[in-house]
Amino acid sequence: MSTIEKIEASSRSGIGSTASRRLRTEGIVPANLYGHKKGAVSIQISGEVAHHLIKDGTRVVDLELNGEVEKALLRDVQWDTFSKHIMHIDFLRVDPNERVQVEVSVVNKGTSPGVLEGGLLDQQLHSLEVECLAVEIPDSIIVKIGKLKIGDSFHVSDLTDLPKGLEVLTPQDAVITSVVEERRAAVADTEDVPGAEPEVINQGSDDAESGDK
Repeated sequence: MSTIEKIEASSRSGIGSTASRRLRTEGIVPANLYGHKKGAVSIQISGEVAHHLIKDGTRVVDLELNGEVEKALLRDVQWDTFSKHIMHIDFLRVDPNERVQVEVSVVNKGTSPGVLEGGLLDQQLHSLEVECLAVEIPDSIIVKIGKLKIGDSFHVSDLTDLPKGLEVLTPQDAVITSVVEERRAAVADTEDVPGAEPEVINQGSDDAESGDK
């Protein structure tokens, strides 16, 4: 779990595309804070701080607003068309003892024997839906692929060493990743294209302001 960081926010009076665009030109990111039976609040934080949170994979912060500190989950981030600039962030108030449902990214660990034999790793799920305490959201879930041979699949039910108290909500029979033959992968890529001939895959080979509420 990432370290819970304390950040400062200030109230935002101007809303709408024009006001938000002006903030961004000043290096400020517009945001919303909502949840826990409290009204939504329009806030703003430093663009530098926002990028730091995203880069470090921070999920929960101690957010200080008008002298009051609340724990908040970084719920949603909106980027520009080229995914270079943060357009808007949504923060959800949380209780330290509250269980939340979030998406956690999947990270493969190890070297698959099937890949060494010429197979291709077919990643079908890049994140899993989990439920855990808001302050114990893991940075990622490890998928150990060290035993996968060509034709093998790694299912949700195969996950081991999950953090204590974490429940995976994604169906247990869902395939996270598998190792397939190159030819099979090529056919899968072209089977839905009328008239397409399968090819052998060689290994190795602007401002949408929907965040303001």
